[in-house]
Amino acid sequence: MDEPEIFLIVRRFTVGGLERVVLLLANEMAARGRRVRVVVLEPAGLSAMVTELHQGVWLHVLAGSRATRLAKLRRLTRGGIIHLHLAEGRVHPAVRWALRGNPAVFVTYHSDYSPVRSPWKNLLDRVITSRSRGVIAVSEAVRDFCVDQVRLPSHAVTVIENAVPEPVIGRVRIERTDALTLVALATVNPHKNYQGLIEGFAIARRRGHNVRLRIIGDGPALADAFGTAQRLSVSSDIDWYGALWQASVVDALLGTSDVFVSASLNEGLPMSVLEGLQHGLPMILSDIPPHREAAGEAALYFACQAPEQFADRVGELTEQHSRRRRAGTARSRASMFAPATFVDRHLALYGACASNPGQEPS
Repeated sequence: MDEPEIFLIVRRFTVGGLERVVLLLANEMAARGRRVRVVVLEPAGLSAMVTELHQGVWLHVLAGSRATRLAKLRRLTRGGIIHLHLAEGRVHPAVRWALRGNPAVFVTYHSDYSPVRSPWKNLLDRVITSRSRGVIAVSEAVRDFCVDQVRLPSHAVTVIENAVPEPVIGRVRIERTDALTLVALATVNPHKNYQGLIEGFAIARRRGHNVRLRIIGDGPALADAFGTAQRLSVSSDIDWYGALWQASVVDALLGTSDVFVSASLNEGLPMSVLEGLQHGLPMILSDIPPHREAAGEAALYFACQAPEQFADRVGELTEQHSRRRRAGTARSRASMFAPATFVDRHLALYGACASNPGQEPS
């Protein structure tokens, strides 16, 4: 009997951590011979990052009116295993309704959505998601959100930590500088707290530390971040790379940086941190549970709203011995987030569903 097709469904395919997760999952499963399709619900915001899909992965970008797109989704996915990757804390009841009757629907929660959720939205989420075959959380912190806020049954939520593919080394060459180079890799959204990061960077510069900052990312909060840099007279000390998507370029920038940094206010299990670990980068991270879950002792931590503490941590890592020690820890932690294990665990969930098609969802 043929194995069922797998449909990975996203609202949009822009440049971000969620899309990196879907890329990895789709590509690794296709490389193992599984039939995989990535379905994009809205054509707006489609990025060239889709060109990194494995040649065996089919891409469907739905077009037309909302009703037309939902009807296409229902027809396309009939009889397959459906895995929803929907961001921003939205519930998407119309999408769920279009998939009604399919006994093999999985949902991944990519972040703790508490800041953008209300009790009624969590209630709606609970009612709809309780009909799904499986719920996946990308970290223990996200599992806590699912259980404590959405109030899903704890036995119905499986934690599968994110993973990242091996870095692409040597294809692109970027020169190192004499300065201690900090690198931030994330979409420039408000919750990423780039303004706080830049404030801490400016304090470190005023203290006499020879540091530069690379920002890889774009997004709605970019104007505010750039305005903060101008106000603090550090915009010329920051390299603004925008929304880079090509893995070889991103890996070259990470590989020639000295310290990975993030001041994010909330996360799931950030792909960018895992990428930094692969490159053996010591880290300066905001003190939130997902950062500690990902980086452990490879990072120094600071309070999200305390830029002075960020500058303190920069000062600690200007010492080469301190950086070298945490670099070793970073490389050892990277092995905890192996793609093979990540894909194995997803396929195990899918397989359990396929072998028990008549079983009711938890």
